[in-house]
Amino acid sequence: MDARALPPAGAGAAVLIRGRVNDMSTAAKRAKIASVIKLLCERFPQTFSRRAPKPLKVGVYADVLAALGDTVQLRDLKSALGAYTSNARYLRALTGGAPRIGLDGKPAGTVTPEDEAVARRRLAESVKREVRQATVPPAQAVPKVSPIETAAENPKPPAPKRLSLADLREAGRRRREAAA
Repeated sequence: MDARALPPAGAGAAVLIRGRVNDMSTAAKRAKIASVIKLLCERFPQTFSRRAPKPLKVGVYADVLAALGDTVQLRDLKSALGAYTSNARYLRALTGGAPRIGLDGKPAGTVTPEDEAVARRRLAESVKREVRQATVPPAQAVPKVSPIETAAENPKPPAPKRLSLADLREAGRRRREAAA
């Protein structure tokens, strides 16, 4: 897609990202992900739960994709599963030896200690990120100054003198003498 073919940026305008047109806002993407997660919770209540998530079977993406068919776009399903498995409640549910659940609600493997360690690390990183975002101080109030006052207080430095051909020749002569 050619960027020149896109409308000018503004409200509702498409944006070219990585060669693709992206016309969804962050809020729209979150709403789309939330609707896919809601669909998963409704269609597979024995597997997906917002309140008490259980560790999912490794490879559940392929199972969900086969079960839902064309009901959900691949990208939306992938984003929804990523959001679901990044949730703090889900990460806390990943304890070593806990059973992983398939779409039918039956156990399909167990959580390994390595999986638990990764979940704990991801949970700690998300907590650090939340703390960092919460401790960012609000912007300091800056008194408004008119551009005229600013220009009067801070005049521009004079532009450097443009060198003439004679100046350049003289500089070259001095450089040759200094090198000799």
